[in-house]
Amino acid sequence: MRVFKSLGGKLGLVLCGALTGCTTYVEQPQSREVYVQPAPVYVQPPPREVYVPPAPVYVPPATIQVEPPAASLEVVIRTEDDFYEPLSAYGRWEMVEGHGRCWIPDRVDRDWRPYCNGHWERTEAGWYWASDEPWAWATYHYGRWDLSPRLGWYWVPQTQWAPAWVSWHEGGGYVGWAPLQPAARFSAGGSVTVNVALIAPRAFVFVEPRRFLQPVSPTTVIVNNTTIINQTVNITNIKVVNNTVINEGPRTQVIEQASGQQVRAVPVHELRRQQESEVVTRQRMASPGREKNESPVQTPVHNEAGPRETKAQVNEQQRALEAEAAAQAQMRRNAQDAKRATQAESRRQANEAGAKAQADAQARTGELENQTRLESQQRAKAAAEAKAQADTQRNAREAVRMPPQEPQQRGKGLEKKAQPDAQPKAGELENQTRLESQRRAQEAEVKAQAEAQRKAAETTKTARPDPQAPVKEPQPNARGISGARLQREQMAREQDATNRVKQAQQKKNKFPQPPEKPVVVPPPGSGSSPEKNN
Repeated sequence: MRVFKSLGGKLGLVLCGALTGCTTYVEQPQSREVYVQPAPVYVQPPPREVYVPPAPVYVPPATIQVEPPAASLEVVIRTEDDFYEPLSAYGRWEMVEGHGRCWIPDRVDRDWRPYCNGHWERTEAGWYWASDEPWAWATYHYGRWDLSPRLGWYWVPQTQWAPAWVSWHEGGGYVGWAPLQPAARFSAGGSVTVNVALIAPRAFVFVEPRRFLQPVSPTTVIVNNTTIINQTVNITNIKVVNNTVINEGPRTQVIEQASGQQVRAVPVHELRRQQESEVVTRQRMASPGREKNESPVQTPVHNEAGPRETKAQVNEQQRALEAEAAAQAQMRRNAQDAKRATQAESRRQANEAGAKAQADAQARTGELENQTRLESQQRAKAAAEAKAQADTQRNAREAVRMPPQEPQQRGKGLEKKAQPDAQPKAGELENQTRLESQRRAQEAEVKAQAEAQRKAAETTKTARPDPQAPVKEPQPNARGISGARLQREQMAREQDATNRVKQAQQKKNKFPQPPEKPVVVPPPGSGSSPEKNN
Protein backbone atom coordinates (compact mmCIF):
# COMPACT_ATOMS: atom_id res chain seq x y z
CA MET A 1 0.00 0.00 0.00
CA ARG A 2 2.90 2.30 0.66
CA VAL A 3 4.18 1.63 -2.80
CA PHE A 4 0.86 2.53 -4.38
CA LYS A 5 0.71 5.82 -2.44
CA SER A 6 4.25 6.93 -3.50
CA LEU A 7 3.43 6.13 -7.10
CA GLY A 8 0.24 8.16 -6.81
CA GLY A 9 2.18 11.17 -5.51
CA LYS A 10 4.68 11.06 -8.34
CA LEU A 11 1.95 10.71 -10.92
CA GLY A 12 0.25 13.73 -9.47
CA LEU A 13 3.40 15.81 -9.83
CA VAL A 14 3.88 14.70 -13.42
CA LEU A 15 0.27 15.50 -14.27
CA CYS A 16 0.57 18.95 -12.73
CA GLY A 17 3.70 19.60 -14.73
CA ALA A 18 2.07 18.42 -17.90
CA LEU A 19 -0.93 20.63 -17.36
CA THR A 20 1.28 23.54 -16.68
CA GLY A 21 3.30 22.93 -19.83
CA CYS A 22 0.22 22.63 -22.03
CA THR A 23 -1.20 26.10 -21.39
CA THR A 24 -1.65 28.59 -24.26
CA TYR A 25 1.44 30.62 -24.80
CA VAL A 26 0.96 34.42 -24.69
CA GLU A 27 3.83 36.46 -25.47
CA GLN A 28 4.66 38.60 -22.53
CA PRO A 29 7.56 40.47 -21.50
CA GLN A 30 10.40 38.31 -20.35
CA SER A 31 10.41 38.02 -16.66
CA ARG A 32 12.73 36.54 -14.19
CA GLU A 33 11.98 32.88 -13.52
CA VAL A 34 11.55 32.13 -9.88
CA TYR A 35 11.50 28.53 -8.66
CA VAL A 36 8.67 27.77 -6.33
CA GLN A 37 9.02 24.60 -4.30
CA PRO A 38 5.87 22.52 -4.50
CA ALA A 39 3.94 21.75 -1.40
CA PRO A 40 4.95 18.44 0.19
CA VAL A 41 2.56 15.55 -0.33
CA TYR A 42 2.08 13.37 2.75
CA VAL A 43 2.07 9.75 2.02
CA GLN A 44 0.55 7.61 4.86
CA PRO A 45 2.89 4.82 5.83
CA PRO A 46 1.54 1.28 5.72
CA PRO A 47 -0.03 0.05 8.89
CA ARG A 48 2.11 -1.95 11.28
CA GLU A 49 1.60 -5.65 11.12
CA VAL A 50 0.16 -7.03 14.34
CA TYR A 51 0.16 -10.88 14.91
CA VAL A 52 -3.23 -12.15 15.98
CA PRO A 53 -3.14 -15.85 17.21
CA PRO A 54 -5.90 -18.12 15.87
CA ALA A 55 -8.85 -19.22 18.05
CA PRO A 56 -7.92 -22.19 20.25
CA VAL A 57 -9.33 -25.55 19.18
CA TYR A 58 -9.94 -28.01 22.05
CA VAL A 59 -8.69 -31.47 21.51
CA PRO A 60 -10.13 -33.92 24.11
CA PRO A 61 -7.53 -36.01 25.84
CA ALA A 62 -7.38 -39.73 25.27
CA THR A 63 -9.75 -41.78 27.42
CA ILE A 64 -7.93 -43.65 30.13
CA GLN A 65 -9.70 -46.84 31.22
CA VAL A 66 -8.90 -48.08 34.65
CA GLU A 67 -9.39 -51.84 34.84
CA PRO A 68 -11.77 -52.64 37.68
CA PRO A 69 -10.75 -55.18 40.25
CA ALA A 70 -11.26 -58.85 39.48
CA ALA A 71 -14.10 -59.16 41.95
CA SER A 72 -16.28 -56.80 39.91
CA LEU A 73 -16.16 -59.22 36.92
CA GLU A 74 -17.25 -62.21 38.99
CA VAL A 75 -20.62 -63.24 40.30
CA VAL A 76 -21.22 -62.00 43.82
CA ILE A 77 -23.18 -64.45 45.97
CA ARG A 78 -24.34 -63.11 49.31
CA THR A 79 -27.23 -65.46 50.16
CA GLU A 80 -28.61 -68.72 48.83
CA ASP A 81 -31.50 -66.78 47.27
CA ASP A 82 -29.05 -65.29 44.75
CA PHE A 83 -29.07 -68.66 42.92
CA TYR A 84 -32.84 -68.79 42.47
CA GLU A 85 -33.28 -66.55 39.43
CA PRO A 86 -30.14 -67.56 37.41
CA LEU A 87 -30.83 -71.31 37.77
CA SER A 88 -34.62 -71.24 37.29
CA ALA A 89 -34.19 -71.16 33.51
CA TYR A 90 -32.33 -74.51 33.53
CA GLY A 91 -34.21 -76.53 36.16
CA ARG A 92 -36.79 -76.55 38.90
CA TRP A 93 -36.67 -75.88 42.63
CA GLU A 94 -38.21 -78.34 45.06
CA MET A 95 -38.35 -78.62 48.83
CA VAL A 96 -36.26 -81.52 50.15
CA GLU A 97 -36.59 -82.59 53.74
CA GLY A 98 -33.51 -81.67 55.75
CA HIS A 99 -32.07 -79.39 53.04
CA GLY A 100 -34.82 -76.90 52.20
CA ARG A 101 -35.16 -75.60 48.66
CA CYS A 102 -32.97 -77.58 46.23
CA TRP A 103 -32.40 -77.37 42.49
CA ILE A 104 -32.95 -80.22 39.96
CA PRO A 105 -31.68 -79.85 36.35
CA ASP A 106 -34.11 -80.24 33.44
CA ARG A 107 -33.59 -81.63 29.93
CA VAL A 108 -30.69 -83.92 30.85
CA ASP A 109 -30.00 -87.48 29.70
CA ARG A 110 -30.90 -90.51 31.77
CA ASP A 111 -27.24 -91.32 32.46
CA TRP A 112 -26.41 -87.71 33.39
CA ARG A 113 -24.50 -87.10 36.59
CA PRO A 114 -22.62 -84.10 38.07
CA TYR A 115 -18.91 -83.64 37.37
CA CYS A 116 -19.17 -85.83 34.27
CA ASN A 117 -19.39 -83.35 31.34
CA GLY A 118 -16.22 -81.24 31.21
CA HIS A 119 -12.52 -81.49 32.07
CA TRP A 120 -10.05 -80.81 34.90
CA GLU A 121 -7.71 -77.80 35.04
CA ARG A 122 -4.80 -77.43 37.42
CA THR A 123 -4.72 -74.15 39.42
CA GLU A 124 -2.93 -72.78 42.45
CA ALA A 125 -6.10 -73.72 44.40
CA GLY A 126 -6.09 -77.39 43.31
CA TRP A 127 -8.03 -79.12 40.55
CA TYR A 128 -10.69 -76.90 38.97
CA TRP A 129 -13.72 -78.44 37.19
CA ALA A 130 -14.45 -76.61 33.91
CA SER A 131 -17.70 -77.36 32.07
CA ASP A 132 -19.79 -75.86 29.25
CA GLU A 133 -23.06 -76.57 31.04
CA PRO A 134 -24.87 -73.26 31.61
CA TRP A 135 -25.25 -73.91 35.33
CA ALA A 136 -21.65 -75.06 35.88
CA TRP A 137 -20.54 -71.71 37.43
CA ALA A 138 -22.90 -72.33 40.37
CA THR A 139 -23.53 -76.04 40.89
CA TYR A 140 -19.90 -77.22 40.58
CA HIS A 141 -18.27 -74.47 42.66
CA TYR A 142 -20.93 -73.77 45.29
CA GLY A 143 -23.02 -76.12 47.39
CA ARG A 144 -23.24 -79.92 47.37
CA TRP A 145 -24.85 -82.68 45.31
CA ASP A 146 -26.89 -85.62 46.61
CA LEU A 147 -28.76 -88.56 45.09
CA SER A 148 -32.41 -89.45 45.78
CA PRO A 149 -34.40 -92.45 44.47
CA ARG A 150 -37.39 -90.18 43.83
CA LEU A 151 -35.71 -87.01 42.50
CA GLY A 152 -32.43 -88.33 41.14
CA TRP A 153 -29.49 -85.91 41.42
CA TYR A 154 -30.35 -82.65 43.21
CA TRP A 155 -28.17 -79.68 44.24
CA VAL A 156 -28.17 -78.16 47.74
CA PRO A 157 -27.13 -74.45 47.53
CA GLN A 158 -24.38 -72.97 49.73
CA THR A 159 -22.44 -69.70 49.50
CA GLN A 160 -18.80 -70.93 49.84
CA TRP A 161 -16.88 -71.02 46.52
CA ALA A 162 -14.30 -73.72 45.68
CA PRO A 163 -12.58 -75.04 42.54
CA ALA A 164 -14.61 -78.25 42.95
CA TRP A 165 -16.53 -79.96 45.74
CA VAL A 166 -15.58 -83.62 45.18
CA SER A 167 -14.10 -86.53 47.10
CA TRP A 168 -11.06 -88.19 45.49
CA HIS A 169 -10.03 -91.87 45.26
CA GLU A 170 -6.81 -93.25 43.75
CA GLY A 171 -5.20 -96.67 43.33
CA GLY A 172 -5.20 -99.82 41.24
CA GLY A 173 -4.42 -97.86 38.07
CA TYR A 174 -7.45 -95.56 38.37
CA VAL A 175 -8.35 -92.05 39.56
CA GLY A 176 -11.93 -91.39 40.63
CA TRP A 177 -14.13 -88.73 42.15
CA ALA A 178 -17.63 -88.35 43.56
CA PRO A 179 -19.71 -85.25 44.46
CA LEU A 180 -19.23 -84.22 48.07
CA GLN A 181 -22.32 -84.81 50.18
CA PRO A 182 -24.15 -82.02 52.06
CA ALA A 183 -23.16 -83.69 55.35
CA ALA A 184 -19.48 -82.78 54.79
CA ARG A 185 -18.47 -79.87 57.05
CA PHE A 186 -15.28 -77.93 57.82
CA SER A 187 -13.53 -78.92 61.01
CA ALA A 188 -11.93 -76.55 63.51
CA GLY A 189 -8.58 -76.89 61.75
CA GLY A 190 -9.96 -75.63 58.44
CA SER A 191 -10.16 -78.98 56.61
CA VAL A 192 -13.19 -80.91 55.39
CA THR A 193 -14.02 -84.18 57.11
CA VAL A 194 -15.40 -86.74 54.62
CA ASN A 195 -17.14 -89.97 55.63
CA VAL A 196 -16.59 -92.16 52.58
CA ALA A 197 -19.05 -94.76 53.87
CA LEU A 198 -21.90 -92.30 53.29
CA ILE A 199 -21.09 -91.93 49.57
CA ALA A 200 -23.01 -94.41 47.42
CA PRO A 201 -20.84 -96.57 45.11
CA ARG A 202 -22.80 -95.45 42.03
CA ALA A 203 -21.79 -91.82 42.75
CA PHE A 204 -18.12 -92.60 41.90
CA VAL A 205 -16.69 -92.36 38.39
CA PHE A 206 -13.18 -93.54 37.44
CA VAL A 207 -10.71 -92.94 34.62
CA GLU A 208 -7.19 -94.08 33.99
CA PRO A 209 -4.50 -91.54 35.00
CA ARG A 210 -3.36 -91.23 31.37
CA ARG A 211 -6.87 -90.03 30.42
CA PHE A 212 -7.34 -87.68 33.38
CA LEU A 213 -6.61 -84.49 31.38
CA GLN A 214 -8.88 -85.48 28.48
CA PRO A 215 -12.52 -84.31 28.17
CA VAL A 216 -14.85 -86.31 30.39
CA SER A 217 -18.30 -87.61 29.36
CA PRO A 218 -20.60 -90.38 30.62
CA THR A 219 -19.27 -92.65 27.85
CA THR A 220 -15.59 -92.27 28.84
CA VAL A 221 -15.83 -93.04 32.57
CA ILE A 222 -16.33 -96.20 34.62
CA VAL A 223 -19.38 -95.95 36.85
CA ASN A 224 -20.41 -97.92 39.95
CA ASN A 225 -17.58 -100.47 39.93
CA THR A 226 -17.26 -101.83 43.46
CA THR A 227 -14.14 -103.81 42.55
CA ILE A 228 -12.26 -100.62 41.63
CA ILE A 229 -13.67 -98.81 44.67
CA ASN A 230 -12.28 -101.53 46.94
CA GLN A 231 -8.87 -101.29 45.24
CA THR A 232 -8.60 -97.50 45.69
CA VAL A 233 -8.02 -95.34 48.77
CA ASN A 234 -9.46 -92.00 49.81
CA ILE A 235 -7.07 -89.10 49.00
CA THR A 236 -9.51 -86.22 49.62
CA ASN A 237 -7.69 -83.14 50.90
CA ILE A 238 -9.89 -80.02 51.07
CA LYS A 239 -8.76 -77.12 53.27
CA VAL A 240 -9.08 -73.35 53.65
CA VAL A 241 -5.98 -71.16 53.28
CA ASN A 242 -6.35 -67.34 53.48
CA ASN A 243 -10.12 -67.59 53.00
CA THR A 244 -9.58 -69.64 49.82
CA VAL A 245 -10.79 -73.23 49.51
CA ILE A 246 -8.12 -75.53 48.09
CA ASN A 247 -9.16 -78.93 46.75
CA GLU A 248 -6.15 -81.16 46.19
CA GLY A 249 -6.61 -84.43 44.35
CA PRO A 250 -4.15 -86.64 42.49
CA ARG A 251 -0.59 -85.37 42.45
CA THR A 252 0.58 -83.47 39.41
CA GLN A 253 3.65 -85.70 39.01
CA VAL A 254 1.48 -88.82 38.78
CA ILE A 255 -0.72 -87.29 36.07
CA GLU A 256 2.29 -86.04 34.08
CA GLN A 257 4.05 -89.41 34.17
CA ALA A 258 0.89 -91.30 33.19
CA SER A 259 -0.28 -88.93 30.43
CA GLY A 260 3.11 -87.83 29.11
CA GLN A 261 1.94 -84.20 29.17
CA GLN A 262 3.22 -81.29 31.17
CA VAL A 263 0.57 -79.88 33.50
CA ARG A 264 0.55 -76.07 33.49
CA ALA A 265 -1.16 -74.35 36.39
CA VAL A 266 -3.71 -71.71 35.32
CA PRO A 267 -4.67 -68.81 37.64
CA VAL A 268 -7.94 -69.76 39.22
CA HIS A 269 -9.41 -66.24 38.93
CA GLU A 270 -8.98 -66.35 35.13
CA LEU A 271 -10.96 -69.60 34.87
CA ARG A 272 -13.58 -68.21 37.20
CA ARG A 273 -13.94 -64.93 35.27
CA GLN A 274 -14.13 -66.85 31.99
CA GLN A 275 -16.89 -69.11 33.29
CA GLU A 276 -18.87 -66.38 35.05
CA SER A 277 -18.59 -63.69 32.32
CA GLU A 278 -21.86 -64.71 30.72
CA VAL A 279 -23.70 -64.53 34.03
CA VAL A 280 -22.17 -61.13 34.80
CA THR A 281 -23.25 -59.84 31.39
CA ARG A 282 -26.83 -60.96 31.94
CA GLN A 283 -26.87 -59.39 35.37
CA ARG A 284 -25.62 -56.04 33.99
CA MET A 285 -28.18 -56.08 31.20
CA ALA A 286 -30.92 -56.85 33.71
CA SER A 287 -29.72 -54.14 36.17
CA PRO A 288 -28.74 -50.88 34.35
CA GLY A 289 -27.99 -49.08 37.61
CA ARG A 290 -25.49 -51.73 38.58
CA GLU A 291 -23.88 -51.54 35.14
CA LYS A 292 -23.51 -47.79 35.53
CA ASN A 293 -21.85 -48.17 38.90
CA GLU A 294 -19.43 -50.77 37.55
CA SER A 295 -18.57 -48.90 34.31
CA PRO A 296 -14.90 -48.04 33.66
CA VAL A 297 -13.51 -44.88 35.33
CA GLN A 298 -12.59 -41.98 32.98
CA THR A 299 -10.57 -38.79 33.41
CA PRO A 300 -12.61 -35.58 33.86
CA VAL A 301 -13.26 -33.53 30.68
CA HIS A 302 -13.71 -29.72 30.70
CA ASN A 303 -15.34 -29.44 27.29
CA GLU A 304 -19.07 -29.89 26.74
CA ALA A 305 -18.62 -31.90 23.55
CA GLY A 306 -16.01 -34.11 25.14
CA PRO A 307 -18.22 -36.02 27.65
CA ARG A 308 -20.83 -36.84 25.05
CA GLU A 309 -18.26 -38.22 22.69
CA THR A 310 -16.50 -40.20 25.42
CA LYS A 311 -19.77 -41.61 26.77
CA ALA A 312 -20.83 -42.70 23.29
CA GLN A 313 -17.50 -44.45 22.78
CA VAL A 314 -17.77 -46.19 26.12
CA ASN A 315 -21.32 -47.30 25.40
CA GLU A 316 -20.28 -48.61 22.01
CA GLN A 317 -17.39 -50.52 23.52
CA GLN A 318 -19.64 -51.87 26.25
CA ARG A 319 -22.21 -53.01 23.71
CA ALA A 320 -19.49 -54.66 21.66
CA LEU A 321 -18.22 -56.52 24.72
CA GLU A 322 -21.73 -57.58 25.65
CA ALA A 323 -22.44 -58.71 22.10
CA GLU A 324 -19.21 -60.69 22.01
CA ALA A 325 -19.99 -62.31 25.37
CA ALA A 326 -23.53 -63.12 24.25
CA ALA A 327 -22.21 -64.58 20.99
CA GLN A 328 -19.72 -66.75 22.87
CA ALA A 329 -22.44 -67.89 25.25
CA GLN A 330 -24.74 -68.70 22.33
CA MET A 331 -21.94 -70.62 20.62
CA ARG A 332 -21.36 -72.64 23.78
CA ARG A 333 -25.06 -73.36 24.10
CA ASN A 334 -25.28 -74.35 20.44
CA ALA A 335 -22.28 -76.63 20.83
CA GLN A 336 -23.83 -78.19 23.94
CA ASP A 337 -27.16 -78.68 22.18
CA ALA A 338 -25.45 -80.16 19.14
CA LYS A 339 -23.44 -82.51 21.37
CA ARG A 340 -26.58 -83.64 23.17
CA ALA A 341 -28.45 -84.06 19.91
CA THR A 342 -25.56 -86.11 18.50
CA GLN A 343 -25.47 -88.30 21.58
CA ALA A 344 -29.26 -88.77 21.51
CA GLU A 345 -29.16 -89.60 17.80
CA SER A 346 -26.32 -92.06 18.37
CA ARG A 347 -28.25 -93.78 21.14
CA ARG A 348 -31.40 -93.84 19.01
CA GLN A 349 -29.54 -95.34 16.07
CA ALA A 350 -27.88 -97.89 18.35
CA ASN A 351 -31.25 -98.85 19.83
CA GLU A 352 -32.81 -99.11 16.39
CA ALA A 353 -29.90 -101.19 15.13
CA GLY A 354 -30.15 -103.47 18.16
CA ALA A 355 -33.92 -103.85 17.76
CA LYS A 356 -33.53 -104.51 14.04
CA ALA A 357 -30.79 -107.07 14.64
CA GLN A 358 -32.92 -108.78 17.26
CA ALA A 359 -35.94 -108.81 14.95
CA ASP A 360 -33.81 -110.17 12.09
CA ALA A 361 -32.42 -112.87 14.37
CA GLN A 362 -35.91 -113.84 15.51
CA ALA A 363 -37.14 -113.87 11.90
CA ARG A 364 -34.20 -116.05 10.83
CA THR A 365 -34.80 -118.36 13.77
CA GLY A 366 -38.48 -118.65 12.84
CA GLU A 367 -37.61 -119.34 9.22
CA LEU A 368 -35.11 -122.01 10.23
CA GLU A 369 -37.66 -123.61 12.56
CA ASN A 370 -40.33 -123.59 9.82
CA GLN A 371 -37.88 -124.95 7.28
CA THR A 372 -36.73 -127.66 9.68
CA ARG A 373 -40.33 -128.62 10.48
CA LEU A 374 -41.28 -128.77 6.82
CA GLU A 375 -38.22 -130.85 6.01
CA SER A 376 -39.05 -133.20 8.89
CA GLN A 377 -42.63 -133.54 7.67
CA GLN A 378 -41.45 -134.15 4.11
CA ARG A 379 -38.95 -136.77 5.26
CA ALA A 380 -41.61 -138.48 7.41
CA LYS A 381 -44.08 -138.42 4.52
CA ALA A 382 -41.50 -139.78 2.10
CA ALA A 383 -40.53 -142.52 4.58
CA ALA A 384 -44.21 -143.47 5.05
CA GLU A 385 -44.79 -143.57 1.30
CA ALA A 386 -41.65 -145.63 0.79
CA LYS A 387 -42.70 -148.02 3.55
CA ALA A 388 -46.21 -148.35 2.12
CA GLN A 389 -44.78 -148.98 -1.35
CA ALA A 390 -42.36 -151.56 0.04
CA ASP A 391 -45.20 -153.28 1.91
CA THR A 392 -47.29 -153.35 -1.25
CA GLN A 393 -44.45 -154.79 -3.27
CA ARG A 394 -43.73 -157.40 -0.57
CA ASN A 395 -47.40 -158.42 -0.38
CA ALA A 396 -47.49 -158.73 -4.16
CA ARG A 397 -44.40 -160.92 -4.14
CA GLU A 398 -45.85 -163.07 -1.35
CA ALA A 399 -49.13 -163.41 -3.24
CA VAL A 400 -47.23 -164.59 -6.32
CA ARG A 401 -45.20 -167.12 -4.33
CA MET A 402 -48.25 -168.34 -2.29
CA PRO A 403 -49.33 -171.93 -3.19
CA PRO A 404 -52.93 -172.74 -4.05
CA GLN A 405 -55.13 -173.07 -1.02
CA GLU A 406 -58.54 -174.30 -0.26
CA PRO A 407 -61.39 -171.97 -1.04
CA GLN A 408 -62.15 -171.45 2.61
CA GLN A 409 -58.52 -170.56 3.44
CA ARG A 410 -58.36 -168.19 0.46
CA GLY A 411 -61.56 -166.62 1.69
CA LYS A 412 -60.07 -166.19 5.15
CA GLY A 413 -56.92 -164.70 3.64
CA LEU A 414 -58.97 -162.25 1.64
CA GLU A 415 -60.95 -161.40 4.74
CA LYS A 416 -57.73 -160.77 6.62
CA LYS A 417 -56.45 -158.54 3.82
CA ALA A 418 -59.76 -156.73 3.65
CA GLN A 419 -59.90 -156.42 7.45
CA PRO A 420 -57.73 -153.24 7.67
CA ASP A 421 -60.06 -151.49 5.21
CA ALA A 422 -63.18 -152.64 7.05
CA GLN A 423 -61.69 -152.05 10.49
CA PRO A 424 -63.57 -148.79 11.19
CA LYS A 425 -66.91 -150.40 10.23
CA ALA A 426 -66.08 -153.58 12.08
CA GLY A 427 -65.21 -151.53 15.15
CA GLU A 428 -68.54 -149.77 15.02
CA LEU A 429 -70.42 -153.05 14.56
CA GLU A 430 -68.38 -154.60 17.36
CA ASN A 431 -69.22 -151.74 19.71
CA GLN A 432 -72.89 -151.94 18.84
CA THR A 433 -72.92 -155.76 19.26
CA ARG A 434 -71.08 -155.51 22.58
CA LEU A 435 -73.47 -152.90 23.89
CA GLU A 436 -76.48 -154.88 22.76
CA SER A 437 -75.11 -158.09 24.34
CA GLN A 438 -74.38 -156.28 27.59
CA ARG A 439 -77.87 -154.84 27.60
CA ARG A 440 -79.45 -158.26 26.98
CA ALA A 441 -77.23 -159.90 29.58
CA GLN A 442 -78.17 -157.27 32.14
CA GLU A 443 -81.85 -157.69 31.33
CA ALA A 444 -81.55 -161.48 31.59
CA GLU A 445 -79.67 -161.15 34.87
CA VAL A 446 -82.26 -158.81 36.31
CA LYS A 447 -85.04 -161.08 35.08
CA ALA A 448 -83.32 -164.16 36.51
CA GLN A 449 -82.79 -162.41 39.87
CA ALA A 450 -86.44 -161.34 39.96
CA GLU A 451 -87.57 -164.84 39.09
CA ALA A 452 -85.27 -166.33 41.69
CA GLN A 453 -86.54 -163.93 44.32
CA ARG A 454 -90.12 -164.72 43.36
CA LYS A 455 -89.55 -168.45 43.55
CA ALA A 456 -87.67 -168.07 46.81
CA ALA A 457 -90.56 -166.07 48.23
CA GLU A 458 -93.00 -168.72 47.07
CA THR A 459 -90.83 -171.43 48.52
CA THR A 460 -90.56 -169.61 51.82
CA LYS A 461 -94.26 -169.07 51.87
CA THR A 462 -94.86 -172.71 51.08
CA ALA A 463 -92.35 -173.90 53.63
CA ARG A 464 -93.66 -171.63 56.39
CA PRO A 465 -95.92 -173.77 58.62
CA ASP A 466 -99.38 -172.68 59.50
CA PRO A 467 -99.73 -172.65 63.28
CA GLN A 468 -103.36 -173.84 63.03
CA ALA A 469 -102.74 -176.41 60.35
CA PRO A 470 -101.57 -179.82 61.32
CA VAL A 471 -97.92 -180.52 60.80
CA LYS A 472 -97.20 -182.62 57.77
CA GLU A 473 -94.07 -184.43 57.11
CA PRO A 474 -92.36 -183.61 53.81
CA GLN A 475 -93.20 -186.14 51.24
CA PRO A 476 -90.33 -187.25 49.12
CA ASN A 477 -90.78 -187.40 45.41
CA ALA A 478 -90.45 -190.41 43.35
CA ARG A 479 -86.69 -190.24 43.59
CA GLY A 480 -86.67 -189.46 47.33
CA ILE A 481 -85.75 -185.70 46.99
CA SER A 482 -87.60 -183.03 48.92
CA GLY A 483 -89.08 -179.86 47.31
CA ALA A 484 -86.58 -177.50 49.02
CA ARG A 485 -83.73 -179.41 47.57
CA LEU A 486 -85.28 -179.32 44.13
CA GLN A 487 -85.67 -175.57 44.44
CA ARG A 488 -82.03 -175.12 45.43
CA GLU A 489 -80.91 -177.24 42.50
CA GLN A 490 -83.09 -175.23 40.13
CA MET A 491 -81.61 -171.94 41.39
CA ALA A 492 -78.08 -173.33 41.01
CA ARG A 493 -78.81 -174.40 37.44
CA GLU A 494 -80.18 -170.94 36.61
CA GLN A 495 -77.19 -169.27 38.20
CA ASP A 496 -74.87 -171.56 36.24
CA ALA A 497 -76.68 -170.69 33.02
CA THR A 498 -76.33 -166.99 33.78
CA ASN A 499 -72.61 -167.40 34.45
CA ARG A 500 -72.11 -169.29 31.19
CA VAL A 501 -73.90 -166.49 29.29
CA LYS A 502 -71.64 -163.87 30.90
CA GLN A 503 -68.50 -165.89 30.15
CA ALA A 504 -69.55 -166.36 26.56
CA GLN A 505 -70.26 -162.66 26.21
CA GLN A 506 -66.89 -161.72 27.71
CA LYS A 507 -65.11 -164.19 25.44
CA LYS A 508 -66.94 -162.82 22.46
CA ASN A 509 -65.99 -159.27 23.38
CA LYS A 510 -62.37 -160.30 23.86
CA PHE A 511 -62.09 -162.25 20.61
CA PRO A 512 -64.57 -160.83 18.10
CA GLN A 513 -65.44 -163.12 15.21
CA PRO A 514 -65.53 -161.79 11.67
CA PRO A 515 -68.98 -161.74 10.15
CA GLU A 516 -69.81 -164.83 8.24
CA LYS A 517 -70.02 -164.46 4.52
CA PRO A 518 -73.23 -165.63 2.96
CA VAL A 519 -72.99 -168.81 0.93
CA VAL A 520 -73.94 -168.22 -2.63
CA VAL A 521 -75.96 -171.15 -3.99
CA PRO A 522 -75.68 -171.38 -7.77
CA PRO A 523 -78.80 -172.01 -9.72
CA PRO A 524 -79.35 -175.54 -10.90
CA GLY A 525 -77.71 -176.39 -14.16
CA SER A 526 -75.05 -173.73 -13.89
CA GLY A 527 -72.34 -176.34 -13.65
CA SER A 528 -70.40 -174.55 -10.88
CA SER A 529 -69.89 -175.47 -7.26
CA PRO A 530 -69.87 -173.23 -4.15
CA GLU A 531 -66.15 -173.81 -3.67
CA LYS A 532 -65.45 -172.63 -7.17
CA ASN A 533 -67.48 -169.50 -6.69
CA ASN A 534 -65.55 -168.77 -3.56
